[in-house]
Formats: sequence, C-alpha cells, structure tokens
Amino acid sequence: MKRHIASIASTLIFTGALSIVATATLAAESNETTLTTQARQTDSLTSTRGAAVVSDRISSEFSGFAGSTANSDALVAGLRNGTAITLTTTDAKGATTSTTFTPSTGKMGYGNVFISLALAKQQLASLGITQPTAQQLQAALAGGTVTTSTGKTATLTGVLQLRSQGMGWGQIANSLGFKLGPVISGIKAANAQVTAQPAVKTGSSTTVTAAGGNAATRSESGIVTGAGGHVGASGADAANMGRGNAYGRGIVTGTGAAAGQASVGGAAQGRAVGKGN
Repeated sequence: MKRHIASIASTLIFTGALSIVATATLAAESNETTLTTQARQTDSLTSTRGAAVVSDRISSEFSGFAGSTANSDALVAGLRNGTAITLTTTDAKGATTSTTFTPSTGKMGYGNVFISLALAKQQLASLGITQPTAQQLQAALAGGTVTTSTGKTATLTGVLQLRSQGMGWGQIANSLGFKLGPVISGIKAANAQVTAQPAVKTGSSTTVTAAGGNAATRSESGIVTGAGGHVGASGADAANMGRGNAYGRGIVTGTGAAAGQASVGGAAQGRAVGKGN
C-alpha cells in the first residue's frame, strides 16, 4: 500500500514538473512570436513614417545608454547597414578613447537593431554597468571582457555573435539569464511613439501647366506637406501633348504649388507652375 501511494505521488510530481516545463516553453514561444511581430512592425513603419523617424526613435531610446547621441546614431546606422561602428568615450578628465568594430550579423532590420541594443543594455545592467564605456558596449555586442561594478572581470560572448550563429532572440535572452518581457515592452512603446508621428504620403500625382498651355502629369515622392504637397526633388514625367515634353524639379509649397524649372521641347521653353491635386 505504501509503495502504491509512493508511486502515485512520484507520478503526480513528475506530471506536475512536465506541466510546468510545458507552460514555460509555451510562454517563451509566445514571447518570441510577439517580439518577432513587433520587430516586423518597426520595419514596416519605415515606409509609413519614414526611415529617418524610425532611426531617430531608436537612437533616442539608447542615447543615454550609449553615452551620447553620436554613439547611439553610430550604433543604429552600423547595425542597420552592417558597417563599421566607431564609439567614443570621454572620461571625467576629458580624455577620449574610441573603439571600432564591424557587426558579425551583416545588415539588420530596424526591429532587430532595437532588440540587439536592448539585450546588450540588459546584460550590462545585470553586471552593474549602466553607463558603459565604448569598450564595454563593444564587448556586450561583439564579445570581449568587461570589469563589473564589483571589480570582477567577465567575458561576454556578444549579442551579435550569438545572433550570427543562428540563435533566436529567446535563446539569446535565455543564455544571458533573463527574459524577453522588458525588451517586448520597450519595442512596443517605441513603435507606439513612431506610429503617433504624421504619416508620409508618397506616389501622388500633380498636374503641371507649362508655357504654351500644355498639361502634364508629374509623379512625385518625398515628404508631404500639410496641404498635400511634396517637399523634395520631383520631375514632370509624361508631358507629351504634341508640342513637347515638360520636365520640372523643385519644392512644392503647403498649398500644393510647385515652383521649378521646366523645358518644353519643340514649341517653347520656360517656367512650369504646378497645381496640386
């Protein structure tokens, strides 16, 4: 009887342990899926809000951690493009030190750029390092040694090194000893802030009237003003009305008018004034 009870107890304990493991696994997979979704949203915001807005948001998020806006800008640009990153630290005495490294991950989407920096920040914070030097930033991302807040030396593999080995973000976080929750919260907040920015409208068309009364349709892209106009380089494409072609470049005002220069082949040459649709 006692053996039977002990057997039942052992079975229940084993079943409970399996249940706990299964629940933890499902939670980890759910967090990984959520993070992937948020990273994709970050990438998609580059087309609706502009890459510059997304890049600036990420840089602002980590400028304090990176030690300066110049450092955070360099990190975002280098991670995004897979190019060399130069970081600089100035100590209390005004002495400057710098370090340069190239990400092993190659080009990354902006969502993964955010995640990489968030994980590096969390790892250094777990070692008591909240204001890292350029060398410590490099170690957290690309691998190296750091001196912790207690004076001990720790060897870091580097978030980017782990990622380049094919590890998922959940696996990387687990290997570093923490969860994805704070990273998910951070990227969600950043996405919400970028989403709140005005949308960038591209691909609209404007009618151009050239000297001589010829009409043309101009395809435009770039930043759109409050009245629907575009700021940036533009051209008059497809203005062949029998007398010639009109081409224009210039800045479109808030009322939709475009001031630029155009040439009309065949009959006349002169200025083109555009009216926004």
